[in-house]
Amino acid sequence: MKKITLAIALLLMTFGSTTAQKGTTAQRKPAIKQVQVTAQTVARQPASKAYTLDLTRKGMIYNLASGVDYSRVRVRTAKGDMTMTELIQKSGKTITGALRVGMTSDIRTQKLSLSRRPGGGGGLNFSCQNLVCVCTGDQDCNDLFTSDLCGDIAICYPDGCVCLRI
Repeated sequence: MKKITLAIALLLMTFGSTTAQKGTTAQRKPAIKQVQVTAQTVARQPASKAYTLDLTRKGMIYNLASGVDYSRVRVRTAKGDMTMTELIQKSGKTITGALRVGMTSDIRTQKLSLSRRPGGGGGLNFSCQNLVCVCTGDQDCNDLFTSDLCGDIAICYPDGCVCLRI
């Protein structure tokens, strides 16, 4: 009887130990919080206070709707603050309409649903100049975001993405 009790106790301890290990060793993707920013949200801010996109915290993607006044949106980075207009100017691109803005490491985990790249095949379709890289299409943007060419900040629009080193 003592042997049976001892065997059951050992079995329960072993089962409990492996169950506890599974809970601690399972790796989860960090949750990405999607923040919707509408023109009305920005307009409701007092005139002296801009709406702030805080890119110092990982796990945040800001979805700016079409019609948002970029000059009233501040982007906080580890290296300082600037308006969304200034950030877009640094990209060298003319970008209007709905945008996704976040850390490159967060945006690369998302399905971007970008327009297909022109020509439809063969080779990479991203380029880098100075502190800016530009890509078109999901595959090329994912390739760019996983390379060491991209900066910390990414801006995605319907046709592609831009990443910046600031």
